Amino acid sequence: MQSLTPASADDLPPLDELIADDPFWRHPTGTPAREGIAHLRVWTTVTTPPGHLAVVTETSLAASVTTAAGSIWAELARRYGPLLVLLEHTRRQAPQESEHLDLVRIGPDGQPHWTRVWPTGDDNPRHAGLQAWITAYGHQIVNLAANDAGWYHDEDI
Repeated sequence: MQSLTPASADDLPPLDELIADDPFWRHPTGTPAREGIAHLRVWTTVTTPPGHLAVVTETSLAASVTTAAGSIWAELARRYGPLLVLLEHTRRQAPQESEHLDLVRIGPDGQPHWTRVWPTGDDNPRHAGLQAWITAYGHQIVNLAANDAGWYHDEDI
């Protein structure tokens, strides 16, 4: 995938309570009679009005989360309401790949669009805000140590 424009920290709400943690969540793929399997975690958010932040992690079982992002967003929005922020978490599958976290937005055309949340380069003007958010919540989302200043390596960008 080509380099993504970084998201803004303003797009990412503060997290509250974890209300769902399903490592074998069956998700829609957009194809009738076919499901994918991913790890789903959902938090309530500390926003006014309250909303939800969902993280879907590819497990390499059945259908791709990226391919199904639009269907996944629609299913989660039906379940948790329209104030939903969806993040796609991709684990490192091979040494040449990097673990990353992308914000999934559904455009007016109904198609998903991704913006990078983590990692982002130091030279990006949005880096400081995104780093502050991932430092605060990354340990919950991608199992990063909350006080780990080196939460990514520049060579992984």
